[in-house]
Amino acid sequence: MGERETVRATPLLDMMTNRRSFLTSAAALTTAAAVPTFARAADARTIKVGMLKTVNTVVMQFYQKFAAPGITYQVIAFDTPPDGKDALVGGSVDFGIFGLAAATLGAASGQPVTVVAAAGGKAMAVVVPVSSTAKTFADLKGKRIAYQPGSTQEVVLRELMKMNAMAPADVQLVRLSFGDMANALARGDVDAYIGSEPGPSINVLSGKGRVLAYPYNTPVGSINVVFATRPDLIAKEPDYVRAVVKTHVAACKWASNPANLTEFEAMTTKILGPTKETLDMAMKNINFDYAIDADYLAKAKYYGAQMVALKEIAQVPDYATFINTSFLPK
Repeated sequence: MGERETVRATPLLDMMTNRRSFLTSAAALTTAAAVPTFARAADARTIKVGMLKTVNTVVMQFYQKFAAPGITYQVIAFDTPPDGKDALVGGSVDFGIFGLAAATLGAASGQPVTVVAAAGGKAMAVVVPVSSTAKTFADLKGKRIAYQPGSTQEVVLRELMKMNAMAPADVQLVRLSFGDMANALARGDVDAYIGSEPGPSINVLSGKGRVLAYPYNTPVGSINVVFATRPDLIAKEPDYVRAVVKTHVAACKWASNPANLTEFEAMTTKILGPTKETLDMAMKNINFDYAIDADYLAKAKYYGAQMVALKEIAQVPDYATFINTSFLPK
């Protein structure tokens, strides 16, 4: 069997002569000098950030709530993780949320990608038709399984296959974008897929599919998307990067608060289209974790090693520079 291609495809100060005015002006200048360069120069800055068309990355739509005065966030949506990574590398955006796999692929090939925060975990599922007799992943041997190339889900899929002693020849791997998976399953074009929310919830609530597994039992765990920028921005404008990471962290904390669920879901419906009922289900399979701790780093390194073993990359990236946690709150 193996792998086949599928058709799928944001005054000069007037110095007064009296002593009081002079002292006031001097104090104002001293205060301005103490403010970071980014904050002083930010009064007209538009920051372009890239999100995926998945539920967990909608958190970017709330960055403006936590933006410094004068900052405008322009959010640009991408269909696939490699598209989002390439936009960052090419300078179309300064920051992006995309899968750890896409980030690792880029950094391992020498592209300027540096992860500065996590951007949420989980949001994955292995889905089969309601009529499927499969009870475990091992039952998918000989079946057509869809995945998004260059995604975290692809690495998880390979891990699931390894855990179940399945070789690529034992299944028919179908390349498909996340946005096309739910409909492909409903039409019968594939027998299963490993996708991203809201696709799994859409299939379940429509009666067309059921979740075979939430694949968080692999050594990769529930790691999914990352928040990344370019190393040149870190070197040239560290205050800029620090301010944006601060905004990202604040938005993730906000999205994690159940009190904000209704507002988050309303924005997600506006941006992506799923109903509130779908999102009520999907949100139970999503987190907005931003922290990168020792356990996260260990999983990320294991992840990279598996990508080497699968010949997806020739060597792992330099993790000392690929993942930079210095901008995260201590």
